[in-house]
Amino acid sequence: MGDDREEFNRYCDVTMRGGAASGVVYPWAVVELARHYRFRSLGGASAGAIAAAFTAAAEKGRDDGGFGKLEDVIRWFAAPDWRLAQLFQPSEHTRKLYRIVAASMQSRDTTGRSATTCLVLALLGAIGFRAKVALGLVLALWLVGPFAWFLALDWGTTPTWALVAIIVTVLLVVPSVLIRVRPKRRTRKNTALTWLRRLGTAVLLALPLIPVYLATRWTTQSLASAATATAWWMVLAFAFVSAVATTYLLGAKRFLTTKAQTIHFGLVPGTGEFTANFWDRRCGVPRSTGVPPMSDWFADRLDDLSGTENLRFSHLTTNLVLMTTDLSEGRPYRLPFSEPSPAWLYCTKCLNNVVPQRITDTLDGTETEHTCPLHKDSTLRTLPQDLPVALAVRMSMPMPGLIAAVPLCCAEPEPRVHWFSDGGVTSNFPIHFFDSLLPRWPTFGLTLGPLRDGGDPVWLPEQDSSTTGTPYREVSRPLQFATAILDTMLDWRDTMQSALPGYRGRIAHIRLADGEGGTNLFMTPKTIRTLAERGRRAGTLLRDRFTADDAEKTDRYRWIRMRLAMREYQQLAAQAKQRADLYKDLADDYPIPEDLHEWFDTPPAGADPHGTDIILTLDGLAALRPGPFDGEPPVDPDLRLTPPE
Repeated sequence: MGDDREEFNRYCDVTMRGGAASGVVYPWAVVELARHYRFRSLGGASAGAIAAAFTAAAEKGRDDGGFGKLEDVIRWFAAPDWRLAQLFQPSEHTRKLYRIVAASMQSRDTTGRSATTCLVLALLGAIGFRAKVALGLVLALWLVGPFAWFLALDWGTTPTWALVAIIVTVLLVVPSVLIRVRPKRRTRKNTALTWLRRLGTAVLLALPLIPVYLATRWTTQSLASAATATAWWMVLAFAFVSAVATTYLLGAKRFLTTKAQTIHFGLVPGTGEFTANFWDRRCGVPRSTGVPPMSDWFADRLDDLSGTENLRFSHLTTNLVLMTTDLSEGRPYRLPFSEPSPAWLYCTKCLNNVVPQRITDTLDGTETEHTCPLHKDSTLRTLPQDLPVALAVRMSMPMPGLIAAVPLCCAEPEPRVHWFSDGGVTSNFPIHFFDSLLPRWPTFGLTLGPLRDGGDPVWLPEQDSSTTGTPYREVSRPLQFATAILDTMLDWRDTMQSALPGYRGRIAHIRLADGEGGTNLFMTPKTIRTLAERGRRAGTLLRDRFTADDAEKTDRYRWIRMRLAMREYQQLAAQAKQRADLYKDLADDYPIPEDLHEWFDTPPAGADPHGTDIILTLDGLAALRPGPFDGEPPVDPDLRLTPPE
């Protein structure tokens, strides 16, 4: 048994949290773990699924430098030409909308571009000629309206006190409103050039008022006219903003009504040809430097890391499990699909939109009599059980709305489309993957969280505690409240699972500041390397904890899990002792209905053919020593049946 212990201490499982661009923290973390461990099972969702697949591929190619190549992935990302952002390439249908997304990610501190300027250019390019004319008229009204009002206004015999009241009211109200609606600064640098830009922006916004103030005289009536013209300028500005918002909302509604299904509910398909043109670059889309689309890049990297062309699950030396979400059924699925699973069908044209054609060609599914509901000229084919890893990664990673969902069909009895999207929708940190009552080796977790002032960017909790360090977030504004609701809906199960004894001490927390990870595709090379180093530190902490002193902490982990398991066995034994009589008669003489005969390899002739063994099992459980033992963990987890994912 000592030899088994030595062998099992060299193995581990790993699960990784989803987090879009935050995934750059994972490669160096698993490289550090790989210096001691061999990975037996790997899992994740979204960006965690990408990292898990890359790790599985590197394990497959370990003897050919797989983990060295995985380490180089970060160096590739940290090149100075925004390679991470270049992976996100829109289609011709979505190019104009994607410019708006790219523009919103700009910052003087990172890309050197103004988000406001890029956004204005992106918005101008996203609408048609008639909409441009309509907004141009509203803009012209804002530009000339205040001065026209100033010239046309005649106060007549209006009392002086009323004019003074108007002037004072405008002086109090307009500045306070402008202060409240001013945009937050996107840059922290207060250089002379920054102040010059701000001054230029202020002059541009105040342009309609310049002729008003030049024509104003130091009389009460003239000052009152200037004051009301200022109020009119502010009202027209809000009207212009409202017109812009209405125009784009109506345009978006029209586009989504007619094109949403065509673009698979996402701006970035994942494959195809795209080159950023002049207007794209003005809006913040990075210059094309030969970086392939994300699905092509993933497929190429998987092949390179593993040394296997068109890598499939059957090629792997590890158990790789990825999480995806079937939005049509409203449930999660594990990939590869576990048994029993529906007979999934695929459309070649649909998949060619989200993965490179060479991946679709490797499926080589059998043609069926059904046609695709989305492409009436395309025949559906059976999806093989042994999937290409690149397809599974693509099914797990979509960020809803940004990356296109993956459609598969199921004949039920007529084919219906099932849309597979981000696995993080149902479980963003599937730490429950690979878990058992009595694990042989630890399942390490790599998770993400916000970096607070003064906090350590990498934290590994003590494994014996169960409540210290429970996540807490400040909720003081409506947006924070809404975000907290959404995050709780998505992550409550993973959060509670991670707090259990036997779980906490094997989950490393990597904390990210604003502007790091998430949907920040335009991270600087320095930021990418900083996040990767945090991942390296997290991997080192886990490795050192569980390997030090002849793996003493690994044995400690097993002991904690053993005591938890004994508690669950005792509770099951108590139920068997109290309730067995309700079931023994059923095991002995219950006539099994015919529609349940399919549960058996040999259909039963009458009562349960294993009734005697069931009764002996119930008696054996009831004979277990009643608990609880002294020294059990303070948390009593629930042992329950859950449906397979």
